[in-house]
Parts: sequence; structure tokens; C-alpha cells
Amino acid sequence: MLSRDASDGKLVAVSVAYLVYGPDERLQYYNDGAAEVFPVFKGREVIGLSRDEVRDILRAEDDFRETVDELTARSKGGKLLSSDMGGFRFGKDGVFALDDLVLPDGTVVTVIRDLSAKKRAIDAVLRLDGALTRLANEEAIYNGTKARAYEIITEVACEALGASRTDIWLLNVDGTSLYAQESYWADNGGHQDLGRVDDTGCAGLFSVVKKLEPYAVRNPSNAPELAGFDLYAGGKVEFLSALLVPICRGPRAIGVVLVAQSEDAREWNASEISFVSYLCGLIIRMLEAHDRQVAEEGLRDFNEMLEQRVKSRTRELEDAMANLHLAQDELVRSEKMASLGGLVAGVAHEINTPLGVALTGITHMSEELTTFRRAVESGQIKRSDLSTFIEAVGEGTAMAERNLERAAHLIRSFKMVAVDQAADDIRELDVGAYLGEIVDSLKPTLRKRGVQVRASAEGDLHMNTVAGDISHILTNLIMNAALHAFPEGHGRAKEITVSARRAEDRVILEVIDNGMGIPEEIRDKIFEPFFTTARNKGGSGLGLNIVFNTVYQKLKGGISLGDAANGGSHFTIQLPLDVS
Repeated sequence: MLSRDASDGKLVAVSVAYLVYGPDERLQYYNDGAAEVFPVFKGREVIGLSRDEVRDILRAEDDFRETVDELTARSKGGKLLSSDMGGFRFGKDGVFALDDLVLPDGTVVTVIRDLSAKKRAIDAVLRLDGALTRLANEEAIYNGTKARAYEIITEVACEALGASRTDIWLLNVDGTSLYAQESYWADNGGHQDLGRVDDTGCAGLFSVVKKLEPYAVRNPSNAPELAGFDLYAGGKVEFLSALLVPICRGPRAIGVVLVAQSEDAREWNASEISFVSYLCGLIIRMLEAHDRQVAEEGLRDFNEMLEQRVKSRTRELEDAMANLHLAQDELVRSEKMASLGGLVAGVAHEINTPLGVALTGITHMSEELTTFRRAVESGQIKRSDLSTFIEAVGEGTAMAERNLERAAHLIRSFKMVAVDQAADDIRELDVGAYLGEIVDSLKPTLRKRGVQVRASAEGDLHMNTVAGDISHILTNLIMNAALHAFPEGHGRAKEITVSARRAEDRVILEVIDNGMGIPEEIRDKIFEPFFTTARNKGGSGLGLNIVFNTVYQKLKGGISLGDAANGGSHFTIQLPLDVS
């Protein structure tokens, strides 16, 4: 009989083990396969015993362990392995299930299924899943703390893969030497310092690393590719298999992760190789974070030297760096404040124009008043002088009134949006009017970029929600489109449309632009934190991620991205009418 090994997908030959019970439920026969599974049968007479007596014999053995059901209940969401008749562990690693086949004459054939390979595969998946969860929560990897990150990665690798040892080696600049960054030996739980390896002494190893492909080998001590490499580091442990996965940055290798096993000459399956490759990616990410941190620290020190900053200022800067690692709420708050800063600059510039015109009008009226007063005091005032004065005052008053009203409208729009963005209060919102206020507050900034924005809402639409979050979401989407949707040389008028309508108990907000659209290959990533295509232009990659989290977590809605009819981007946001 052939069975597929769950750990690597290969077909292997297995024997069928079975027991035969008669109609009286007493054991009549068992084959050699059953005797191999239950060696206790060889040492005593079991033919003629009842089913319960056979089970009692098995339970009395030291090798009999808890049922699979009990085992599964303590696992983390483990998949049930037992059949209807129950399953059990027997021996060192064996997991078996019993399936009864009732024949017409009342005879029962109990087939013993070996689930050991399946259980090992599930255990391996659970270990890898647990390892990925732990790595995802280790700040040392993502903030560039190299020593701690190396320790964590090597320890997790041994635990997840059931390996005896994991090393991390990095190449020097010219690629002639490998330097050991960390070596964790699971057998004694210790980290060892292995020094360095030069290409003159083990050229085969360097050739393997520079091929950029994983390399697995049994009996590594006899492998020609590892000749000259002291795998045992002076120890007495014999490694029976090894896996080497190059750490690649673009088209070149910068190091290698080595995993070794001393218990058996195992074959490394595709999942395990992929996991080690993932670790290599984490190392690259950690090194990049470390490089950024070193560069930032060097720049800070340089600025401190030039500006002779006092110690208190230095502490403030260190606190600012620490704030980069605060929770997402802090990121949202800082993003809102940055948005408000942009609004302040744009509105301040825009208000200057109507205030300047109003001031000009008032100055002109003041001059006319002075001229008129002199004419009155001289006693030579004429009807034409009075008419000219009235006309000038009327024109100046009208001009000042129009421009002051325009400035007041800008201030009201800005005040409403700014107050909302700084607070998290839930209030009733006139959606149409609020969209107009948001757009009005952005017009000064958008006008500089030549972008026109139109806002509209169907009917008398009201909703009970966090107004500041609505403002922040739409401001992010509109400004994101204004910054990225229209490249230089865009042939058409730059237009963004914001609309709102009701759909049963929800409000549908749509933001549509006629720009160049978002490429298909990055659409799945645009809502991920720190993903940006404008890193060199100061982009943080937080804007759309904050929009996504605000919509889903705070406003209990949803957001999706599609293509606009004119080729641009089309964001659709669904929000409840009442978020409270």
C-alpha cells in the first residue's frame, strides 16, 4: 500500500495493521502489522480477549499515552486527528486511529491507521506559525537592534525547525570573508562566537553563497562544497544534515543563514526552506533599519555640534525618536496635526488677499472722507462733492464687505474642520454642508497645484458620526490624489470629485480623480503601514493606512479601491448612519 507523507508530499510504502473481532466482540486474529504497532501482543496471549480487555492491556503499557482528543484539546486550534472510534498515542512518536468495518456476519475488522506523519506535519505548521507570530512582535528586528535581533532570529529558527543549531554569517565589503554574527546551539541553549571564515580556506562555501540559491546537504562533513569550513567549531557534536540559505540584497548575496541538525539526516522540505528565506528577509529589513538609525543618530549629533544644543534639547530629541514607536493612535494624532498645519498655511495665505483688498477699500474711503471734510470746513462744498463722496463710500463699503465676508467664510470653514480634526466627539452632521466646508478649507492648497475639487451630496443627508474622522479621511484622500495622481505633463484638467449618497442604513462616500490611476501590482499594498512610492519625496506611508484603520476600527465601515471611468482612481467608503 502507498501513502502520501504529509511532511513532504512523497509517496511511501506502508503496511496495513488490523484486528479482527468475532460477532461475540472477542479478538479472533491480528496481523503482523498490528503486532508491529503494539509489541505487547507478542509477549502475551490476546486472542479471545474482548475489545475492552484489549484496550485495558494497551492502557497498562508505559508507552500508551493520552487520547488524541485529549491531546488536541490542549493544542492551539489543532486539527482533530481521531476517527469516530477514537485515537491514541503509542510509542515515542506514534499517533494512531482505529476504524471499525462491520461485516454482514457480525465480524468487525478494526483497521489501525497511522497518523504519525500527519501529526508531525501539523506540529511543524503550528511551530512555524508560532514562530512567525513571535517574530512579528519583536521590536528589535524592526528598529535595528542588531545584537538582540540576531539572538531572537537564531533561537526562533531552532525552535520552529526542530534544529540543533542556527548561524548567521555576513560577508565583508569585498566578499572575501564571512563573519559570524550569531550562532545558537539548541542542545545547550548557548550562543557561541565563531569568528570568521576566509574564501582562501573554503572556496566551495563562498561559491554556494554567491549562487543565491538554498543549499541542503546530508552528512555535511563529507560535502566537498563545505571543505575547509569547521562546521563543528571544535565541538564533539556530529551534524547529520545542514541547510544554507543566502541572505540576498537585490542581485547579490551579503551573507548566509546556516541551519544544522544533529539527530537525523533529515531532508529539508519546501516550507522549512521558505521559512529560512523569510528569516533572511527579516535580517535585511533589520540591517536597513539599523543603517537608518545610525544615519539618523549621526545627523542628530552633527546638528547638535553645529547648534550647540543644550542637554535638555538633546533629551527632547531622544524622546521624539522614541515617539516614533508609539501606538497607532499616536500616529493618527500626529498625522492629523500635520494635516491641520497644511490647512493653516493655505488658509492664512488665502485670507491675505480679501483682507488686503478690504484694507485698500477702507483706506480709499478714509482718503475720500478727509477730502470731503476739508470741503465742508471751507464752506465751499458742492452737490457734486457730496455725490462723489457718497459714490466712493458706497463702492468702498461694498468692496470691503464682499472681501471681509469672503475672509469670514474661509475662517468659518477652517475653524469647523480644524476643531473637528482636533476632537473625537460624535455629533450630527449635515453631510452636504460639511463636504463643502472640507473642500473650502483645502482650496487654497489645491489651487497652487491647479487642482479643482467638486463636492456634492444627494438630498438632505445627515449622519451621526465622528466629524473629525470624516474630515481627516477625506482630506487624506483628496491631498493624496492631488500629490500623486497628476504627474508632470498631465494633459487634462486636474479634477477631483467628492460625493455622498445614502444606501439603506449607510452613507456611501466616493472620491474620484481623473489622474493616472494606481498600478495593479501595488493595489494590495496601498493600505499597508509604511508602504509608499514617494519615500524619496518625504512620504511616510502612513496616510492611507490611517485612513483604512479609521474607517474600519473607529467608524465601523469599509473602504475599497477601483478604477474611475476616466482612468483615474475611485475610492468608495461605506459608513453607518449612526456610529454610536
